[in-house]
Amino acid sequence: MKKVFFLLIVTICSFSFAQETSSIRGKILDGEQFNEPLIMASISINDTPITTRTNFRGNFEFTDITPGSHEIIIQFLGYKSIQFTVDVKAGDEVEILETLYAKSLALPSLSKVSSISDVSMSKLELSANKTR
Repeated sequence: MKKVFFLLIVTICSFSFAQETSSIRGKILDGEQFNEPLIMASISINDTPITTRTNFRGNFEFTDITPGSHEIIIQFLGYKSIQFTVDVKAGDEVEILETLYAKSLALPSLSKVSSISDVSMSKLELSANKTR
């Protein structure tokens, strides 16, 4: 009887101390290059030091993530960043598939490239006449 009781206590304790962790994995695509994998994009979980980068196939993975709501940030130089919330349940694996698109930059308009004033043109003519 003592062995059964001891085994029961050990089993209950092992369940109470075990914390289930989850994972987040996904793929990031390049919307400017016909949805090819985006290599070395940065994926991070907001308000934590947890960050990773995509591999040559555009894949990434976070393991041992605590269950709950997490804000994911995906960034790549010259592309628009994406930020969204993911709900992670205990023992689950969350799959993400996102596409990043390039930022459009507005260039300032140019009104004048250069101009020569009438005064400098007359000086230029005078100096040309003096050399003859």
